[in-house]
Amino acid sequence: MATKLFDLQNKIALVTGASRGIGESIAKLLAEQGAHVIVSSRKIDDCHLVADAINETGGSAEAFACHVGSMEDIERVFNHVKSKHGRLDILVNNAAANPYFGNILDTDLPAYNKTVEVNIRGYFFMSIHAGRLMRENGGGVIVNTASVNALQPGDF
Repeated sequence: MATKLFDLQNKIALVTGASRGIGESIAKLLAEQGAHVIVSSRKIDDCHLVADAINETGGSAEAFACHVGSMEDIERVFNHVKSKHGRLDILVNNAAANPYFGNILDTDLPAYNKTVEVNIRGYFFMSIHAGRLMRENGGGVIVNTASVNALQPGDF
């Protein structure tokens, strides 16, 4: 385990987009600090790889597939969290879609719809469900990640 930066013992964390990249690193860091981490992404096999790696190093994690662009998946993951853990202390909205790489003026409707479905609607409703569960249990923390375009618009 790495150096303790803060104490997350007995905290339940849900990290989306956690099967690789930034999300995987966040999941591992939260586990190193003592949280039980629900590793979530679209592909359950990839989630298991990260959760298994966390468990093998002494952390606590489980895998749960969730596509944040699917309202049914959002309902399903929060039903699981509530029934298994009874609470959620930390939500990290990290899953994202970027179906089109190119000049924004050339974006077509399907690419736009997928981006909004995952990056806006998904984050919003993940936060709504998390917030309701957190309110029932005295609070919590929601962290939303964003692309560099949140600070500086892309070229057009």
